[in-house]
Amino acid sequence: MEKKKKVLFDPGYAPIVIDSIGQIGYVYYMFSAIPNLKLKRLNFPITFKKIEKLLKINISFYLGCLLWANIISNCKDCEIEGNKLLGEDAKEDEYTSEINFLIDFLEKDFSRDCKYFMNKEYVPDEKYIKILKTYRKFLVINRGFVECSNTNQIKLPDCCKSFDEGVIDLVKEKIDFAISNKDLTSLFDCYNYIL
Repeated sequence: MEKKKKVLFDPGYAPIVIDSIGQIGYVYYMFSAIPNLKLKRLNFPITFKKIEKLLKINISFYLGCLLWANIISNCKDCEIEGNKLLGEDAKEDEYTSEINFLIDFLEKDFSRDCKYFMNKEYVPDEKYIKILKTYRKFLVINRGFVECSNTNQIKLPDCCKSFDEGVIDLVKEKIDFAISNKDLTSLFDCYNYIL
């Protein structure tokens, strides 16, 4: 009997983003805890730069997850190795909380605070919102990946483009490059291949 082919759940993103995921909320909380309005005004440009950097890293990670899912979903009937979420209890509000926070933060809170503290209009990159909303759909249709042990179980949102063989190879190269350089933001070069 032939052994079933295996693919990784994570191609190597986790060690790169481990310190960044969830940090936007922390940075924003620390800023919000400043009691003095004058100090807040002085501090906001620094907070703004930190948050902008963290947003780019976080959103590139979610884009990378969509790209990787598209690649492995093209590997028919392969076992998914390393899915630490497998068998967990699936509560939608838990596995979508970080994404929901980021969407609300970008569309409301951050824009409002930029206007108030810097007198500057902040309009998030439309790619950011599209990636986050697509990733939220991806989480929901896959129930937080708690049942994804095989590539046949991975579902992509309808808005995601299918990869043909040439695109798969190109995106794999870009993912390998991003991982080896520890810079997932380079994955934004692949945005048009998927959305």
